[in-house]
Amino acid sequence: MTKTIFVTEGADGWGEYIARALADAGHTVYVGKGQAGIESRPMGTGSDDGTEAGCKGLRTIAFEALDQHSIAAAVREIVDEADGIDVVIYTSSPVTFGPAESFTPYQLSQVYDIGVLSVQRITRAVLPLMRERRDGLLIWIGASVDPGPAPFAGPGHAVRAALRQLATSYTTELAGFGIDATFLAYDPGYLLDTHAASAPLQPGDSDTVQAYRQVMEHGLTLPAQQSLDTSVHARKVAECVIGIIDAPQGARPAHVNL
Repeated sequence: MTKTIFVTEGADGWGEYIARALADAGHTVYVGKGQAGIESRPMGTGSDDGTEAGCKGLRTIAFEALDQHSIAAAVREIVDEADGIDVVIYTSSPVTFGPAESFTPYQLSQVYDIGVLSVQRITRAVLPLMRERRDGLLIWIGASVDPGPAPFAGPGHAVRAALRQLATSYTTELAGFGIDATFLAYDPGYLLDTHAASAPLQPGDSDTVQAYRQVMEHGLTLPAQQSLDTSVHARKVAECVIGIIDAPQGARPAHVNL
């Protein structure tokens, strides 16, 4: 069954790849651009029929991710045009690299605003519609989070842990409304080789970074990229998302590891 799907971020590599796969599967897909203003248009080509590279029904919708009113307007535009939103897919997850101490409180607030609060803004905009229909699906996609240490990746790791807990809470709380929620975790070693993928956020306190320099030079760095072709892994993520969407209401898993 064709569904209307809102992929919240297309600039992270994963979001655009998944959006295209969903459009190829016959769904109507709106992929977010997270910028100021509201604009709905075919992705890339500007054609009137919503087609981009053979993906009929794939559209972009621009909004300010830090502005609740902008997000609400984007959601209303999708609903007015497509008569509802069946699935929301969250793909943006900030990546940080540096000693946790060297990130200023303001930087931490930015990481959480982008990675957690914006998710909550979007969720609050779409859930009243889903609760009224007693149907819907939320899917969080992000690098896996284990309970072990995360040297020099702490702020980003903490955001992903918060998102996982938030998704777990929503899974239980929304079940009574017929709304499913799934957290899909992929191996953080698989990084999309794309110009659109976000570079890790660097700390703002350079003096503190310098104090940690010797420790950082002793092999504690970002995880190495796996030898598997990243496009293969991206396709696996997209196929898993399609499988979750196609599963019967109430039978979708709360957590999936890839």
